[in-house]
Amino acid sequence: MSDPKEKSVKFNLNDASLKHVDGNMSFVTSSDAELQSSRIERDTSNKMDSQKKMPLEDDSTLESEKNSQCDNEIPSVTVESHIDEMPRRPKYTFCYECGKEIPIDEWPDHRDRLDRVMLVEQVSTFHKTIIQVFGGFIMWILKNVYFREVTIVGEENIPPAGAVVFYGNHRNQFIDALMIASNCDRNPRFIMAKKSYIKGLVGFFGRMFNAVPVIRPQDVPLTPGKGRLVRMDGVVVIGEDTHFTTTLGKGDVIMWAAPPHDRCTAQIIRIHSDTEIEVTVPIQTDHYLSQPTHYQVSRRIDHSKMYADVYDTLQKNHCITIFPEGGSHDHTSLLPLKAGVALFSLGAAERHISVKIVPCGLTYCYGHKFRSRAYLEFGKPITPPEELVTMFSTDKRKATGVFLRQLDDALRAVTINVPDWGTLNFLHSFRQLYQPVNCMLSAGDYLLLMRRLSSLIDQEKDNPELIEFRSKVTNYHELCDALLVRDSQTATLKHLVEPGKEGAKIRLLLRRAFALFLMGVILIPFFIIGLPIGCIIKYYSNKKAKLALSESKVKLVGADVKGSLKLTAGFFLVPLAVLFITFLTFFFTDLRTSLVILFSLPMALYVSLIILQEAIMELRAALPLFMSLIAKHKQFNNLYKKRQELVTEAKFIVCKYYPKLDKEMEVYTTQVAGSDDDLEREPSLFSLRYNVRRRQATKA
Repeated sequence: MSDPKEKSVKFNLNDASLKHVDGNMSFVTSSDAELQSSRIERDTSNKMDSQKKMPLEDDSTLESEKNSQCDNEIPSVTVESHIDEMPRRPKYTFCYECGKEIPIDEWPDHRDRLDRVMLVEQVSTFHKTIIQVFGGFIMWILKNVYFREVTIVGEENIPPAGAVVFYGNHRNQFIDALMIASNCDRNPRFIMAKKSYIKGLVGFFGRMFNAVPVIRPQDVPLTPGKGRLVRMDGVVVIGEDTHFTTTLGKGDVIMWAAPPHDRCTAQIIRIHSDTEIEVTVPIQTDHYLSQPTHYQVSRRIDHSKMYADVYDTLQKNHCITIFPEGGSHDHTSLLPLKAGVALFSLGAAERHISVKIVPCGLTYCYGHKFRSRAYLEFGKPITPPEELVTMFSTDKRKATGVFLRQLDDALRAVTINVPDWGTLNFLHSFRQLYQPVNCMLSAGDYLLLMRRLSSLIDQEKDNPELIEFRSKVTNYHELCDALLVRDSQTATLKHLVEPGKEGAKIRLLLRRAFALFLMGVILIPFFIIGLPIGCIIKYYSNKKAKLALSESKVKLVGADVKGSLKLTAGFFLVPLAVLFITFLTFFFTDLRTSLVILFSLPMALYVSLIILQEAIMELRAALPLFMSLIAKHKQFNNLYKKRQELVTEAKFIVCKYYPKLDKEMEVYTTQVAGSDDDLEREPSLFSLRYNVRRRQATKA
């Protein structure tokens, strides 16, 4: 995120007109000619008015003037005798750029070229109530329809009042904003890309929730530069046949190609001539040019109104939410944070706004899929350090960089970061194998365990033992896929081979088959209505995801936009389908029946969705049980033994390379071992509810 346009501004403080003379406070002037004529008939208030227009002299001039005044025995006016006569006035800063004196309180806005933005109530109370009700309905749809399970951690870290800046990772496009808004209880305003703010249903929601639009650099088209770049040396760039003074400006970004790098960038800080410019940071040597090269220019964007809007929001003790990674992405680790969140925070603190910064970690278990699970963790609030706020007034870039690193560390403490999707899948398997059967963890401890195991994987990534263990886990999961089971189902096969229990297994299979038949009959109307809608939504989301992938440089497969596209398409298609069925009912029957359909059909669809989820779990449990009975359990029994070997090896690796974590897990296991909790019961064969019960134990 770019800073507002800045220029080099010099200033003087004109309120420091008191100096010590022989231990007493006395008034002295900074202009000999003007004060010599008014020494005897000096008036305190007139003298202060004259001083208000004088810049502060350097120390040597003041010292000589003080000695001269002492030699002439100028009578001093002590503060004690005239303190009541001294008028109180604000402190001023002289700006040489505009030639005016600026009040100290207004200096940050003047320096950053920010216009004061006064937020007014633009909607009536009734309209605000409608927005809150509609917004609450959207949040309910997100938490109960799209997601199967949403777990919140760290709600106690949310400040109940005052200015707050929420910032988080950006893994699921528009769903991320809805997740934070629906769970922070503070009705925050969002920093939203103007590209999305002005179009479609998403833009409508953004305007409804009073989002703050921002123009991103990637949304501004590049312009070809005149001439060519020929040489680079540190922060200096030399051009040929260029017109830098007329075609470029301070803050613009130039881009060029230096094989093997296709995209090298540098931001201009100073223009020396038509053929020489200076950039903000030294250019890397591998980005130097080997031959004259054409370049492109990205114009600096004026964010002054956006910054002013943010500061005024915080001044009124409201909240701002920003995703400092920039655009959404489907990487498994954080992208480098943009400076916006640090600029907002330090800029607000410099303006004497007591602001708290709260990191928000969003963890999705296949968040692009319908009926998936999500975790939202709020970290401890951060207050901008005083030394960085002071540094921000003199060296904005350095202060912002230091504070941004602190914010990055805090965000990593509430998110799970691994190099790639393969490592993420291995991390989930590692956790399932390592966590004991009778070990219950709160949601916060569950996420903490995931982060600690990810740090272990990162530290020992080149360790032969871990590499071999990962290979065994991969082979184990390939075998599970071949047998149509999941790891959580394999964990239920302890008593798979027991003499005299075949009849019980057959009865279990028949019970599941009957349950599937009954639920299938109930779900026939749902399939008639829901299948066409689901197919259209899936086709639409895949098509748009491919388009977003082609336009982005950070997305891998476009999974981050699929969830948001499915949600927005569902908001349009489901009501349309309900209205269409209502119209058909009215056409063939009467008004009363059509009204019953209109109000009961959405509820019936939601109940059918819950039944469908249970039916899928029963089907996934019945298929491998049927296969196991046909094969006389041989393959599945071997699969369970292989899992037990991996469980032993996982515990050995953690005990060897992370003994502190292993001791903590022993405490959790010991505390639970003697309990009568429902988790201690052995689940039925191939049941997915084993894993469900373990997840329910992770709720805070």
